[in-house]
Amino acid sequence: MDAPTLDQIRTVKTEIVQQFKDIKEFAGAGIGESGGHLVVKVNWRVFPKNLNLPASIGGVEITHQEVGTITLQSQ
Repeated sequence: MDAPTLDQIRTVKTEIVQQFKDIKEFAGAGIGESGGHLVVKVNWRVFPKNLNLPASIGGVEITHQEVGTITLQSQ
């Protein structure tokens, strides 16, 4: 299987943001690397309960991590 293209990864990232944007625990999504290939990384303030977190969409791997609450440290 060929690795997904950057355009495919960007499309999945956009889908993820649209899917989770109204969930209060969702902190954001980005593109990162895992195991030598690009993935969509989903950041959570806390992992949501009772929500099925996808491991992939359209052949693009999705990773999830809990990052906590991000606060401004200085102005």
